[in-house]
Amino acid sequence: MILMKRFYNNKSKDLYYVGQARQVLSRVNSHFTGRGNGDVYADYKYGDQWTIKMIAFEKSGFKSLNELEWHAIDTFDAYQKGYNKTRGNR
Repeated sequence: MILMKRFYNNKSKDLYYVGQARQVLSRVNSHFTGRGNGDVYADYKYGDQWTIKMIAFEKSGFKSLNELEWHAIDTFDAYQKGYNKTRGNR
């Protein structure tokens, strides 16, 4: 199994959401069909433009996927100014 971290960028508002999942494509779909993060869905529904990127855990230099997530949430300020409701898995 390839472990990946994903992040979404609301290009219209320059806001980020960082997440992880075992079934990545299914989880991405859930955010844009109203079954995931409600704030992401609302902004998508009202026409904001988005990009979705994946970060491979392998060769990332991080010891765990959670560590990569914490770093990405911090880097993109996704907790204070973005869509993340927590600072990541602990």
